[in-house]
Amino acid sequence: MKHLLFMAILMAFTIAGNCQHTIEVKHTYYTIEFDTVLKSPLISWYVQTTAHATAATKIDRKSVAAFHQDPLIDSRCQVANDQQYRNNGHFDKGHLSPYSAFYFDSIAARESMYYTNTAPQYSFFNEHPWEKLEQYVLKTLAPIHDSIVVYTGCLYDSSKMNNVPIPTAYWKVIVYNGITEAWLANNEITDNTDYERYKCDPVNLRFIIRRYYPALQIPF
Repeated sequence: MKHLLFMAILMAFTIAGNCQHTIEVKHTYYTIEFDTVLKSPLISWYVQTTAHATAATKIDRKSVAAFHQDPLIDSRCQVANDQQYRNNGHFDKGHLSPYSAFYFDSIAARESMYYTNTAPQYSFFNEHPWEKLEQYVLKTLAPIHDSIVVYTGCLYDSSKMNNVPIPTAYWKVIVYNGITEAWLANNEITDNTDYERYKCDPVNLRFIIRRYYPALQIPF
């Protein structure tokens, strides 16, 4: 299964390999690599601390502004908005750096809701295995391992939801205490709820990303 996924994604790099117009944008608690031609995020990363993971403050998402444009990126480079997602029936606004990692602080929470920190993600995939992976970092590891570096990214082909590019796959890498763990998953309709099925070799994952984006500075 993992071998087939690796090969299928690798075969797509000739379609997506032109995503090279990247800028690095640093927000208060996370950083993104954003492609200004594709008009989509390639990588988002942050440091998950024990203090943030176990903070008593948990800001209700309903009290935070809805998804909105990123003030640090030219609005002409941002195509995702509520209108693009309306009535699509399949996709969530999938966070790269998740809201649940940032609700300890009002600024962090608001900045996590920039459209530039999201991409179309099939709803069940987003709400089940990918959510469990995010909670593995936040609830299982972070309380006992401080300063986990969390990288999440997208691989794109030519698919679009209206004008918004749809990732063909999502990946995540975490680094802590000399340990590196990695996951790679097709962005697809699925009934799978087990994030462990997506675990992969970090070296292979880096190879795939490099083939998609030869000029991209991969931060891990």
